Amino acid sequence: MKRYLIYGLAGFLVVGGFGWLLATAPSIPEEEIISKNGLHWHASLVIRIEGESQDIPANIGLGVVHNPIHTHDSSGVIHMEFEGLVAEDNLKLGQFFNVWNKQFNANCVFEFCNGSEGSVTMSVNGESNTEFENYLMKDGDKIEIRYE
Repeated sequence: MKRYLIYGLAGFLVVGGFGWLLATAPSIPEEEIISKNGLHWHASLVIRIEGESQDIPANIGLGVVHNPIHTHDSSGVIHMEFEGLVAEDNLKLGQFFNVWNKQFNANCVFEFCNGSEGSVTMSVNGESNTEFENYLMKDGDKIEIRYE
């Protein structure tokens, strides 16, 4: 009898704790939801510093933890492989750079920052784009970041 009471109490605590986590999780506004059923997209990224193409390593975001935004090889293809709910913030270009642990914004790419030596520009699918780290990546995008 004592054993059933302990198991019952433990089960109640686990279920109650899980319910509490769900109830207190921040909600995402409907207009910021991209998918409720996951997605599998790819975008290509090229980075040029003073005209020289920069390596984008294989396995960014892969390892002990499998990040939904990652690379498989050094081709520059960013894989966005999400399950379940996907929000806009998940697909921002800056999120990939966060996973990579590299700096990228309107002022800097890596350690190269706007100044007398050059400036950061970005194009998406051949068109100039000023959203930088806030750019919401889409399937098939061709993104080019330059510092010149």
